Amino acid sequence: MLTVQLDDIPPEGLSLTWVEEKSSLATYIETFADVDFDFDSPLKGEARIDKAGQSVLIQGKVQASLQFRCVRCLKEFSYPLSSTFEVTLHPLRDSSLGEEAELTPEDMESSFFEGEEIRLSEIACEQIFLDIPYQPLCQEACKGLCPVCGKDLNLGSCSCAKEEIPSSFAALQKLKLDS
Repeated sequence: MLTVQLDDIPPEGLSLTWVEEKSSLATYIETFADVDFDFDSPLKGEARIDKAGQSVLIQGKVQASLQFRCVRCLKEFSYPLSSTFEVTLHPLRDSSLGEEAELTPEDMESSFFEGEEIRLSEIACEQIFLDIPYQPLCQEACKGLCPVCGKDLNLGSCSCAKEEIPSSFAALQKLKLDS
């Protein structure tokens, strides 16, 4: 995983391009409990890093292809992701965390770093995680599986009897209102 030492960032800034191999990405995502995807390709990253006092400004772009399982038909599929990002990192200081403070919009786009290094690959992975779809579908019009026989309805229809499920609002049709 790519890290950048603060002392290695010159006053004019630093531009980097790197590739993070699938094996190191797999090791990294193993630390998360509920990850239900794999990297299908290496992560490609570009970043421009500038110092602003003690803070660090990072502008970058990441690309990767992820392997998901469709939530409707359970078929595995590849999903390409590309994301641009801007992050401001501030040094983490020992401050009183018991005091409440209202966050500004700038605070919401900021993060913190500890020590003398920036973990650039972790920041890039976070950007990929933010772009993961909530319900990954192999295609927008995926028909899913038959709830009776389990046949993939994208490949054709099945001969199962389709049971009409009454609406929970059907009882409201029987109500008559006096006007």
